[in-house]
Formats: sequence, C-alpha cells, structure tokens
Amino acid sequence: MTSTTSSTTPSCCTKGSECDLLTWKDPIKTGKLFGSIIIGLTIFKTINLINVLFHFGYIALLIVAAAEYSTKLITGNGIISKYKPTCSCAEKFNQSILPHLSIISVKLESQFKKVIFAEDVECTLKAAGVFYIFYKLTSWFSIFTLVTTATVLLFTLPFIYTTYKKEIDAAVANFSACAKSKISEVTSTIQETAKPHIETLIKKTGPVGEFIQSKIHTRTAGSTVKDSKDSVFATATGGAAAAAAKPKSSEPADVFSDLKSSATATGSSQFPNIPSSSTSEVRSKVEDVEDETEKLL
Repeated sequence: MTSTTSSTTPSCCTKGSECDLLTWKDPIKTGKLFGSIIIGLTIFKTINLINVLFHFGYIALLIVAAAEYSTKLITGNGIISKYKPTCSCAEKFNQSILPHLSIISVKLESQFKKVIFAEDVECTLKAAGVFYIFYKLTSWFSIFTLVTTATVLLFTLPFIYTTYKKEIDAAVANFSACAKSKISEVTSTIQETAKPHIETLIKKTGPVGEFIQSKIHTRTAGSTVKDSKDSVFATATGGAAAAAAKPKSSEPADVFSDLKSSATATGSSQFPNIPSSSTSEVRSKVEDVEDETEKLL
C-alpha cells in the first residue's frame, strides 16, 4: 500500500521539493523559510551588519586570547586550543562544493563570452534588454525594495497560479485573442489609410509606377511562388518561340508590330506598352528628333 502511494505521488509534490516551498504545500516549512528571509532582510536594512560584525569580532577575539593565555599560565595547557576540532572544514568544502562550483564557473564563463563577444547576437540583444530593465528599475527603486518585492512575489505568485490555474489560463487566452484582433484591426486600418496615397504615387510616377506595381506579386490561396515562376517562364518562352516562328518582313511596320507583340507577351507582369500609332507618325517623330539633334550639334 505504501509503495503504491509513493509511486502515484507526483515528483513535483514530493517532500522537500521547491514546488512545495513556493506553492505552500507545507505551510509550516514555507512559513519558516519565508519569515526567516523577511526577518533577515529587515535586519540587513535596519542594522549595519558590517559594523556589528567587526564590533563583536574584536570583543570575541580579545576574550579568546585572554582565556587561552590565563589557562596556559595557570595549568600549562590552554583551554581554547584544547577543544580545537580535528576535522577540516576546508577539505569538506573542497570535496563537496568546489567541483560543482568549478562546473558552474566554466558554464558562466562560456555564457559571458557568448554575450560579451556577440557569438549569438540574439543572446546579446536579450542581455541588453535585461540590463536596460534593471537600469530603469534601480533608478526608480532601491536594491532593498527590489529584493523584498521579488521575495514576496516568489512566495505568492506560484500559490495564486496553482490555486486559480483555470481562471488565469482562460483570462490569458482571452487577452491574447483580443490583442491579436486589435493588432489585425490596426493593421487593416493602416493599410486602408495608406492605400489611396500609394495609388496616387503610382499614378504620378506614370509608366514606372505601373511597371513596379505589375512586378509586385499578389499571392492567392491556391497559388505558390513556384507556380508563378513557372507560368512566367512558360509565357516568356512561348512568346519568344512565337516571335522566332513568325516570318520576317522587310517592311518597317512589321518590325514595330513584332516589337509590340513581344512586349505584350512578356508574362504575367507587363511593361508599359508602345504607343499605338501609325508607322508614318513614328518615322516623322524620329526625323524631328534627328533634326533637333543636328541643330544642337
């Protein structure tokens, strides 16, 4: 019976786990830890611990030295040195804690280099954002206020979340849905506002604007980039083949008609068309341009 109960107990709710401490599974244990932290912070805030440490330190050392000297003078053996412990705390520290600290220090150094030397730009930007947030917080509040607030939140937020998990998840889902809808509305409004200005700009630029607009690919639900590219290349190939298959003529009018047909069959995007005019008008315009050029020269 005992084995079944222990096997069905979640790992996060076992005795002594951090989950129990933060979610108040054991109120007595969590209360002792939380109270001791708050009392320690209050003492650190109200009392100058460094000054008190030095004060009691020199008094204790004077007492120890006097007791050792007096007992050695009277009995020949010092009472303080007699109770010196044989075990070494430094060795235990080196064996049990230092290996873990060495691993942590290596990891911290690698992360520090990754951030400082921008091995990962995203990590560097995140670190810059964190530093900026702490810069603003420390300019508004003191370190003691921040530490106390963080301690209170650490022992209250997990308990509130585990108690009202369903309500909080539903509220977060509703808020995210509302935020997405608002963002889509703002985006559509910006597009509708900017659309007339873009169209006016395209009209003012004339053929260049029409050419740029024709080059902008508008994707539909069933279209893909590959299909659009295939259709463009297929149409262009077909237009070139048709132009090559068409019999050549010595008449200038046929040359202009070939150019017009090849220009209109360039694919899904169309370059500005050649003005539809007769051959005589085109020749007269060309002759006028040549005359003006000769006059200028």
